[in-house]
Amino acid sequence: MTAPPAERSAECALATRRPEYRTLHADCRRTEDIPLPHGGGILLQPRCGCACHASREGSAPPA
Repeated sequence: MTAPPAERSAECALATRRPEYRTLHADCRRTEDIPLPHGGGILLQPRCGCACHASREGSAPPA
C-alpha cells in the first residue's frame, strides 16, 4: 500500500496556477514533514507535495 501524494501548500498551489505569483514558492513553510510527538509515525503536518520541495529529502541539490 502506498501513501497518497501530499497536497500542495496554499502558497505553492497559487504559484503553480498563476504566473504572476511564481515567487510564492519561496514563502512555503511546509518544507518538511512534522511528526506528531509520540504519535507513532502520524504526521501533524506533511511536507508540501510541490515538485520544488520534493528534492529536499536526502538528495543533493541539482547541479
